[in-house]
Amino acid sequence: MSGISDPRFNGIDFENSYLTGVIYDDESLTLEMDFNLSEKHPQFALPQDGDDSCYRGGYIRFADIEDLQIEKAPEQADDYSIVYSVSGDGRRFEFSSGWGQVKVTAGSVRLALD
Repeated sequence: MSGISDPRFNGIDFENSYLTGVIYDDESLTLEMDFNLSEKHPQFALPQDGDDSCYRGGYIRFADIEDLQIEKAPEQADDYSIVYSVSGDGRRFEFSSGWGQVKVTAGSVRLALD
């Protein structure tokens, strides 16, 4: 279930999006994703193949990290790309996926779409 109150994420259906990569170091955390955009998103467009879902690649980058907690799922876990839930308020975010659990508090949050 998605519960993000940050307007930058309006129109993104996280439960039907896919996590494609996780990159983290001492300075930042980047979640690479195939975002499922709803009709409310300004970049929404129906695909030409007749599918009713609009996917755009991109990422969420967290920098100026104040707190980062990562609990990776066991290797035999379900498909790591599945997103189970996302919540956040602009500084604090929680992501639950097949990859694992991520809790992050960051001073800088950037969303970019291809």
